[in-house]
Amino acid sequence: MGQPKTSGSKARAAFRALSVAALASAFAQVTLGGVVRVTGSGLGCPDWPLCHGRIIPPFDFATLLEYSHRLSATLLLVLVLAVFALALRRYRGNRWAVNSGGAALALVVVAAVLGGATVLTELAWWLRLLHLAIAEGAVAALAVAVAVGWRIGAPEAAAQAPNASAAASSDSARGFNRLTIAALAGVLILILSGSFIVGLGYGSSCGEWPLCRGSLFPQGAPYAIHMSHRYFAALIGVLVLMAAWAGWRRRAESPGVAWAAAALAAAFALQIIAGAFVVWEGFTPTIKAVHLSMATLVWIALALMAALSFAPRSFADGAAAQRARLSPTAEGMRS
Repeated sequence: MGQPKTSGSKARAAFRALSVAALASAFAQVTLGGVVRVTGSGLGCPDWPLCHGRIIPPFDFATLLEYSHRLSATLLLVLVLAVFALALRRYRGNRWAVNSGGAALALVVVAAVLGGATVLTELAWWLRLLHLAIAEGAVAALAVAVAVGWRIGAPEAAAQAPNASAAASSDSARGFNRLTIAALAGVLILILSGSFIVGLGYGSSCGEWPLCRGSLFPQGAPYAIHMSHRYFAALIGVLVLMAAWAGWRRRAESPGVAWAAAALAAAFALQIIAGAFVVWEGFTPTIKAVHLSMATLVWIALALMAALSFAPRSFADGAAAQRARLSPTAEGMRS
């Protein structure tokens, strides 16, 4: 028979499961939001927080789609609240766990308020843009929580927590971290610029790929703006692939970073294919929703890679970390 689980191992398992479930829910929420937008269902519920003045709305497609988006937001809020509560209860001394959970909770609440404001302002484009930015921020915070859960209670936790390992301070690690930060900023701007172009009504201006109206530099503002998004995507793509390759090269010292880098490269390749199919398939709502989903997967993989690189290699587990901080020996070593 196996050894019975301790309260610490149960807490670790619970934190890992909750953080992964919350991240999956956040991804589903962003995806569903994209489906709502591309199908024109944003005003399926013209009021907020009720839907057509009722708790149970009428059963038509646009209404049910928008209402499902709201219900999934409620589930996400419950999961994120659970992640934060467990972090406070078991890992209060772990600032990575508490801060990532707290940031995710705050961002999810703000996103919910902005979602209501977006409906009440009849889908003002700038509110939709801000809403998407906050949602992607919540996704990134939950990716950090997943990375923290991965490392809580690692065998070397007592020796390394709460400081990062010596390898993390090397010149190569600092260069990799700067590259990852640049890629994160670029991907977020790319996602938001895509939403901005859709808000302007230029999302389907170019009906060809990779050219637009048979040219690399088409005339006319709608076409030029649309093509500028493609060129910016190519630029950020180079940055993302550089970050993925640099992450993969760290596989000997940090396997988690390497696996996240491999996932990043795969997600970006699929995103390129999805972007091409958006045009080739005539901008159908289904493919456009897939395009946004793949962009969010790239964002998640990049956020995970960054979190696994920046966060300490391991974290002490709950009560053990508390005892280590309060022990006279630990105090004497710090003085």
